[in-house]
Amino acid sequence: MSRQNAKRMPLTVLVTGGSGFLGQALTDALAERGDKVVVFDLNLPAEDARLPGVTYVEGDITQSGAIEAVIAGFGIDAILHLAALVIPACRSNPVLGAKVNVIGHINILEAAVKAGIEHVVYASSLAARPRGPLASPVNLYGVFKHCCEEISKVYFLDHGLGSVGLRPNVVYGPGRTSGETAAITLAMRAAARGEAYELPFSGRMCFQHVDEVTEIFLRCLDKPASAPVVSDLTTEIESMHDVADAIRAVVPGAAITVADNPRPVPETMDNAPLRAFLGSWPAISLMEGTRRTIEAFRETVEG
Repeated sequence: MSRQNAKRMPLTVLVTGGSGFLGQALTDALAERGDKVVVFDLNLPAEDARLPGVTYVEGDITQSGAIEAVIAGFGIDAILHLAALVIPACRSNPVLGAKVNVIGHINILEAAVKAGIEHVVYASSLAARPRGPLASPVNLYGVFKHCCEEISKVYFLDHGLGSVGLRPNVVYGPGRTSGETAAITLAMRAAARGEAYELPFSGRMCFQHVDEVTEIFLRCLDKPASAPVVSDLTTEIESMHDVADAIRAVVPGAAITVADNPRPVPETMDNAPLRAFLGSWPAISLMEGTRRTIEAFRETVEG
């Protein structure tokens, strides 16, 4: 839970994509600290999986009227925009990917401006970082996210709308089951269950436990941006073999292997803009995050 301001006034927060892995973690944290939360998502959790006191609204971010109605109807004064189609979906349906990720982002910014909301915190991605021989994002998802970052800057120039675009790379922890990089969490779950697992790709990337990423998003929400901020979340680059080693350190003898399938990542990371904006925050090492995740899975198995 963010403790940046112990006497802060509760917010009424719209969380788009609140049914996803990070969205659920943020919704839980917001509700726990006393904020009113409205989840806006096409795929809502089952009734018995919903958090008490949280409002769930089924809706599509490509429909601007639906977003504006929710903001007006619930008196929204802060937005966490997480809804998106990820890499495989953008690859298989580029047009829909552009509608959801780019037009949906514009709809959120437009609605914020119309409602007088002063800043928006949104999930970009490390995929937006240029890389490779063409010095560009290497997939359509990354291109769309880069486009959203640039659009957010223009909304500041045109409307004075502050924004913080955060670029996670690999977020792991209990509850992560979908997306290409869910394999890290699934390997930890397999180890907790005594099962073998092969991590399907190799290479070096940034791994962050969901608790740390949640804390960063909350702190950004609590500190209005006077200008657009776009930043990587960490500069700690580790390998998939480091992940396997961390799992085996927590579960000695765990049958975790790594496929020889390198995944392209940027050569450098830069979280200086975020540190200039927020200062410091509690970091969670790969070893500590692995321990937390495996212990959580063990509790589930034993329970």
